[in-house]
Amino acid sequence: MDLLDVDGDCIQFLIDPKGRLREYVNGKLEMENVRWLRYDASRAMLTDEKGEITLQEKDRVEKALGVHCLAMRAGIQWLGDPPAPARTLLVEDTDGDRLEFLVNEDMKLQEFNNGELELEAVNSICFKFADGSITDDTGVFKFPPRECMQKVAALYSLALQVGIHWTGDNPQQVSAVAVGSEPKVLDIENCAGDWEFQCPQLWDALKPTDDPKKRYCETCRENVYFCDSIEEVQSHASQRRCVAFVSDTDVTMEAEAEDTITLRVALLSGQELPEVCVPAAATVRDVKQAITKVAGHPAEEQRLLLEGEELWDIQPISSFDVKVGLQLVRVLKPVVERPFEGRKVKMGKRRAPPRG
Repeated sequence: MDLLDVDGDCIQFLIDPKGRLREYVNGKLEMENVRWLRYDASRAMLTDEKGEITLQEKDRVEKALGVHCLAMRAGIQWLGDPPAPARTLLVEDTDGDRLEFLVNEDMKLQEFNNGELELEAVNSICFKFADGSITDDTGVFKFPPRECMQKVAALYSLALQVGIHWTGDNPQQVSAVAVGSEPKVLDIENCAGDWEFQCPQLWDALKPTDDPKKRYCETCRENVYFCDSIEEVQSHASQRRCVAFVSDTDVTMEAEAEDTITLRVALLSGQELPEVCVPAAATVRDVKQAITKVAGHPAEEQRLLLEGEELWDIQPISSFDVKVGLQLVRVLKPVVERPFEGRKVKMGKRRAPPRG
């Protein structure tokens, strides 16, 4: 999440792929690993190893709650005062509706929509970080991506005060596995020039041979060759051999270092993905494909935003000032009802009738 301090500096906190909390100031990395944060509620001041950050008065409650949630998710030490609890939440959702949540005298959370009371008492809330969506008794709405962390932190604070049942993603919960910190999975591909298919097998499951860089797949009865470089991949590909390579190895985009652009991409949860390197001539569509390689998010489920504005697939990435980083919003597939779910379904092929 990002915030403006009283000096006008743009401060951004993100959780990197190794689960560490990073701090950026005006787009430049200030701290690689924030180990602790101290908060002085009376002065609305955050302190870390690099210095002090004084929050602006207009939204200091939400900002403090948002940073506190990120600190909890990164598992770092929070010193000093806890953030003040939210008393109300004002937000314009992605449909343009102005929503307001507030706790009344009866300790019930009321919801107003464009100034009109919509719910006398919110009973349950379900939140999804993937797309910033909230489901409550009235239906579904989405937080604007740029404000998602601070807004959900404020809503979570309100929900805790009145005992509302919260499901889905907990904004304060430590991420189970940081992006990129899980054990490396090796992709196995059948190299037919343009990659005929992606094998579901894993390198570790293949039968070792005398050559440490060659293993045998008993499913397809083929040797699989481990590659350390793009050159090795291309060499084996020309011989139509199966190859394995670390999943963040880029085998599709070749460009000299000076002709590439390195991008920072973060999810709404504040989780920063591994850096993406694309050719300077790449389009937004190329960036999405690169994100799929390093993080596994399907390109068709990605919406990329720069300072709250969506980027379109055909636009060249070089036409944007991407130093501040991009936001990735997932477009989740709708749940499809399955009429046979819970029932045993047999599939097969009948034997041919006997002759004669």
